[in-house]
Amino acid sequence: MNIYKIFLLVSLFFNTLVLQAKEEKISIQLDWLHQFQFAGYYIAKEKGYFKEENLDVTIKEFDFDVDLVNTVLNSKASYAVGKSSLIIDRLEGKKVVLLAAIYQNSPMVLISLNKSNIKTIKDLKDKKVMLTPDARSAAAINSMIISQGLNLKDINFQPHSFKLEDLISGKTDAMGCYLSNEPYILDSKNIEFKIHNPSEYGFEFYGGLFFTSQEELKQNPIRVRKMHRAVLKGWKYAFENIDETVKIIYEKYNTQNKSLEALKYEAKILKELAQFKEGRLGEIDFKKVEEIKRLYLLLGLSDSAINFKLEDIIYDSEKINLTNEEKEYIKNNQINLISNSNFPPFTIEKENKLSGIEIDYWNLIRKKLNLISAIEVINNNKEANEKINTNENNLKYAFGTADYENINSNMSMSVDKIKLALTTLVDKPYTTAIAELANKKIAITKYASYYKDLKKKYPKINFVETANINESFELLQSNKVYGILGKLPALSYNITKKTISNAKISGIYNENYELRLHVNKENKVLLNILNKVISTITDEDRKLIRDKYNSIIYEPEKDYSWVYKIIAFLSVLIIIVVVNNRKLNREIKKRKIAEEELNKIANIDGLTNAFSRRKIESILELELNREKRYNRGLSLIFFDVDNFKLINDQLGHSTGDNVLEKISSLVNNTIRKTDSFGRWGGEEFIIILPETNKVQAKNIAYLLKEKIANFDFEIDRKVTCSFGVSQFEETDCADSLLTRADNAMYYVKRNGKDEVKVV
Repeated sequence: MNIYKIFLLVSLFFNTLVLQAKEEKISIQLDWLHQFQFAGYYIAKEKGYFKEENLDVTIKEFDFDVDLVNTVLNSKASYAVGKSSLIIDRLEGKKVVLLAAIYQNSPMVLISLNKSNIKTIKDLKDKKVMLTPDARSAAAINSMIISQGLNLKDINFQPHSFKLEDLISGKTDAMGCYLSNEPYILDSKNIEFKIHNPSEYGFEFYGGLFFTSQEELKQNPIRVRKMHRAVLKGWKYAFENIDETVKIIYEKYNTQNKSLEALKYEAKILKELAQFKEGRLGEIDFKKVEEIKRLYLLLGLSDSAINFKLEDIIYDSEKINLTNEEKEYIKNNQINLISNSNFPPFTIEKENKLSGIEIDYWNLIRKKLNLISAIEVINNNKEANEKINTNENNLKYAFGTADYENINSNMSMSVDKIKLALTTLVDKPYTTAIAELANKKIAITKYASYYKDLKKKYPKINFVETANINESFELLQSNKVYGILGKLPALSYNITKKTISNAKISGIYNENYELRLHVNKENKVLLNILNKVISTITDEDRKLIRDKYNSIIYEPEKDYSWVYKIIAFLSVLIIIVVVNNRKLNREIKKRKIAEEELNKIANIDGLTNAFSRRKIESILELELNREKRYNRGLSLIFFDVDNFKLINDQLGHSTGDNVLEKISSLVNNTIRKTDSFGRWGGEEFIIILPETNKVQAKNIAYLLKEKIANFDFEIDRKVTCSFGVSQFEETDCADSLLTRADNAMYYVKRNGKDEVKVV
């Protein structure tokens, strides 16, 4: 007995080591000190969400010596939390991937005290303003300032001390702060203040961007998906349970010694910024990223011309990141599932048709991968295992952590976790733990993968071995056993199918047995593919499949043969049409090439590479019609190069042409793909801005004005432009919209130039 105990302890010790080895050690680098701002990461750790995904995560507090992006790119921390300035990093070739935006609007604002008499942004002229030295981080605030007609040179910027006392004492007139922190402190001191929020001026930047590197996504796509899932689960819990979360942070992550009230205030504000109630937690919008990118370029915060596809920077949790080798394998191989219909509802065979839990999961996997596949029913486990051993493209399901009869297979990650349950007659009480069944006769299928485990774990239970679940129910009905222990879906299915009115589920236990796919040990490629696709199966997917088989209703088979006949006839017709069309394709391609060249000549201005006047007029008509239908906002910017005639006369027409080319390049490199930029004539240009109101258009015009004014055209004078902005109104036509913008622009020309006028 002593030897047995020692052996058991040693086995448990080594099993623990194996489990620990499976946990991947990784870290998350925060971009500030511990507070509610990072609550979701703490909760994912404290509630075991990381552990559920076999992740051992360390959360690193901010250090001023840490460069967040380089830390992630150099794998010192695989994941980090950053700001919208990550978009600039991507523009500069740093391959970061945005996984989730926790805050739909950044908490960063500008705060001034009422005693400073700064009522509007324009009152900041010649005032002292404390901002972080990183212009990227302060981009939203700088954009807000420029949009109100102020030049950044008109403000006395100071390095940020991160001491609110400097604002209170008057050492600075305004300070960059977090909406969720400093306002609470000022309120508690009864100090009156004003918040200048960039989002109120149309500058909506993200905050709390959870990100990683493109290399991490490429090398560890499953780990990225697990992190993404656990983090969002943590944030959901944090926002739904603020009091509990605040207490955890107060007790375990409170390096700033914040009070419980301060943490609760922070939580309330950040929950609103996350737009949690609106269901937008973690959302990253393509259009918003494009807009932020445009604003950064307008501010001149990136000298790089490197562009990127939005698909490359925004993580898609549903995308399966397959290697070229894996794509080729799928393309060139048929994958065969071997199933066993002896265990419904996992596989149900009825009139040569298959359904069931395992079949539904396989169909989901097959559909996600677009697999060529077949399903073969083999009800002999030994024979099925032999099929896997002899064919690398065969696989089958199995429960538990090992399939004892198939030592030549590798297991996929868990497809689903199946709970064990107890079925008894209706007169028996509900039990909450298997241990409560001690000294009772419990029927169990002797070939079940979990039987050996349960027999060792619960030696006091009087297990009665049966050949199958049907025999177990016969023993129950004749009162020869107290109950049946088995997989919950199988027990529910049999009660429903056999319409056993005197039986019920009398206990559902935390003993989970994992449903996995077993693959030939030599086929590592297939195993990797399966793990990648299984990691995309959501809790919602699993719930749909589980619920489907809680109560199974069989529908009578319907005759669809007439549909197949019609499809066959149509297929023949389609083949005939396709063959004929192929003969025309070559001629069509030649014509298209010629048409494209002609269209380019007709629609593109030869000097500036902007749209021609004719083309921009046609685009405007299209956008006006779209706006009248959908009413999403349409604005127009009309601008003209100031004193352009003097440039031509004094420096020569070639220099003037060069100026126009460079202005066109500046605009083209900063507008969205949905915007349209054209040369109206001479030195006049027009920008059409769909889904943009006049406030947003004004902001863009101001930023563009600053960018042009500060650009080095390599001539002996400063180049400026005058801007007019108009927004579509219900009674507008193209002429009226253009005329208002044109009049506004000429108003600026008559009144000093280098300004923006909105009508």
